[in-house]
Amino acid sequence: MRKIFYKFKILILRIIGYEKPLRVALLKYFSLKFSTFRPHYETLIYESSKNAIKLGFKEINIIELGVAGGDGVRSLVKYKKKVEKIFDIKINVIGFDTGVGLPNTTLKEDLPFFWKQGDYTNKNLSNLEKNNDSIKIYEGNISNTLEKFISENNIKIGLIIFDMDLYSSTKTFLEKIPEFSKKKFLLPRTFCYFDDLFVADYCLDDTNGEPLAIYEFNKTNVDLKLGKSFDHIIDFKFPLAKGQIFTLHDFKNENYNKYVGIYSADSLVEKKNEKLRSILDD
Repeated sequence: MRKIFYKFKILILRIIGYEKPLRVALLKYFSLKFSTFRPHYETLIYESSKNAIKLGFKEINIIELGVAGGDGVRSLVKYKKKVEKIFDIKINVIGFDTGVGLPNTTLKEDLPFFWKQGDYTNKNLSNLEKNNDSIKIYEGNISNTLEKFISENNIKIGLIIFDMDLYSSTKTFLEKIPEFSKKKFLLPRTFCYFDDLFVADYCLDDTNGEPLAIYEFNKTNVDLKLGKSFDHIIDFKFPLAKGQIFTLHDFKNENYNKYVGIYSADSLVEKKNEKLRSILDD
C-alpha cells in the first residue's frame, strides 16, 4: 500500500509541475489506451496529400518503418480512407519490418541497455495485406527489402514514419535517401515523423538513436537535408507530434521552387478576392 501511495504522490507532483496544457497529456493517454488513435498520423497524411496535390500528383506512398504489431499501419489505412474522400488522391500504405522483432545489437548508439533482441515481433505481417490492396508490407532486413522496394516503386513518397527504434536501422534507411532522390521518388519537401526522438527515461539524446542518425545524414549530404521547423505558440497543425516532425528537403528536385503557397494569385494585389481563407489552409 505504501508503494501505491508513493507512486501516486510522484504522479501528483508531475501533474502540478507539467508546464504544458493537461489536454496534451490527455491526448497522449488516449493514444496509449486506443491503439489506432493517432491524430498526428491523420494530420500528417492530410498535409502530405495537400502538398502532393499542389504539385500536381494524384497518388502518393506513405511509408511506415517498423510495423511491429500493425497498429500503425491499421491507423494509417483508417485515416487515409478519410483523406481520400476529401481530396482527389490515391494513398498507398507501405510497411517495412523484419517480422522477427529488433535484431541483436551491441552498438552503444543503439541503446542495447534499453532495447532488446526480439522486441516487437510479428510473425503474421502478411495478414495486414489480406483484403486490402492499398497495403504493401516488405518483410525482412531493411538493407535487403529496400532494394526490392526501389526496383518496384514508381510512386512519389509523401510521408515517411520512422519507428525502427535503433540508430543503426534508421541510418541504413537514411543512407538510401540519395538514391530515392536520383530515382525521383521524393516530393521536393517530404514530411518525416520520427517516433523515437524522445523516451521517458531520458537515455536517448543527441549522442545516440534517431537524433544521431539525423545529424549524420545532414552532415553527409549537401543537396538533401532533414530540417526541423521552429516551434511557435501558434503552431497547431500536428497534435502530439510537432516536436518529432522533420522536413526532408530535396534541393535538386525539379519541383523544389514551384509555388505551393497558401495565397491565391490575386491575394497580394490591390483588387484582391476578399473571401476568407480557411484556417486549415494556413
